[in-house]
Amino acid sequence: MTLLSIRRLWLLLTVLLAGCSFTPLADDGALEHVVVAGLEDVRFSSAHIRQGVWSPAEFSRSAHGGIFCLEPPVAGRTVVLFIHGINGSPRDFRFLIAHLDHNRFQPCVFFYASGASLDNIGRDLAKDVGELHRRYDIGSLVIVGHSIGGLIGRELVLNPSSHAGVDIPLLITMSAPWGGVPSAAVGVRWSPVVIDSWRDIASGSAYLSSLFVDAVGSTRDLPASTRHYLLFSYRKSWSSFGLSGDAVTSVASQLFRTAQDQAYRVYGFDVSHSEILRNGGVANVLDEALRTVSPQSTKAAL
Repeated sequence: MTLLSIRRLWLLLTVLLAGCSFTPLADDGALEHVVVAGLEDVRFSSAHIRQGVWSPAEFSRSAHGGIFCLEPPVAGRTVVLFIHGINGSPRDFRFLIAHLDHNRFQPCVFFYASGASLDNIGRDLAKDVGELHRRYDIGSLVIVGHSIGGLIGRELVLNPSSHAGVDIPLLITMSAPWGGVPSAAVGVRWSPVVIDSWRDIASGSAYLSSLFVDAVGSTRDLPASTRHYLLFSYRKSWSSFGLSGDAVTSVASQLFRTAQDQAYRVYGFDVSHSEILRNGGVANVLDEALRTVSPQSTKAAL
C-alpha cells in the first residue's frame, strides 16, 4: 500500500469519525419495531445515525431501528418501503417521498444500524416485514433501496420464506454496489476501527456472492413476480481519479453483469451518489414503475 493511499484512507476515516461519540445512549425501553412516525422523528437524528455506524449493538439495545410508517396505514394503498445506505437515514428520501402519489401508496421507511453485518440487517428487516404483515394485514410492498439499501432489498426478495404472505412486485435500486467497493477492503485491512458492513461490501465478499450465486454455485435469479428497476449514477467529483463512478461507487460495480441481466429496466443518471436521491428524473422513473402496480393486487401489471 502506497503512502498516498494510506493518507487518503486516513482522510476518509477522519471525515467519518468527525464528531462521533462512542458513549452508549440511554435505553429507550421496549419500543415496538413497526411504528407510525414522521421523518422529523428524533430517532433519525445524526447522533443515532453515527451510533448505528460505530456502535450497532448499542443502537439495537436502544431500539432506534425498525420499520416506520410515515402515515397511518390505509386499506387499499400499496406500501413503498424505502431503505437507506451506510451513514444514511430515512430523511435521505424526503424528496422522493414528497413526489409519491399518497392516495395510492403508503410510504414506510426502514431505519437500521448501517455498521452492522448485512446478514443481521437482513434478518431484522425480515422480522419487521412480518410484523408489518401481521399488524396491518399488508400483503404487498414495493422496495426502494439506495446504495447498500439495494443489496439488503435484493436479499429479502431472494428469500420468499423471509416475507411469507407479502408479495414484492417491484425492487427499485439506486447506486447499489453490486460488485463491491474496493476501498472497503482497504479499510478492513488498514483501519484501526473496522465496521462489519465494510467487510460485506468489500469486492469479492461472501455476502455479495450470495446475492447472485447459491451454495452449490448456481445463479440465483430474482422471482419472476418481481421486476427490478436498476438505477445507477455516474457523476464523478472534480478530484476523482481512476474508474468511472459517482464519487462513491464505481459504474462497473453498479452495473455488475448479473444484476444487469436480471433487471427489467436499467437507467443511468448524470448525478453523484447522493444527488440521485434528489433528482426529478429519478422521481419520474419511480412514478413510472409504480404505475405498473395494481392498487387492488399484489402482482405487477403486465
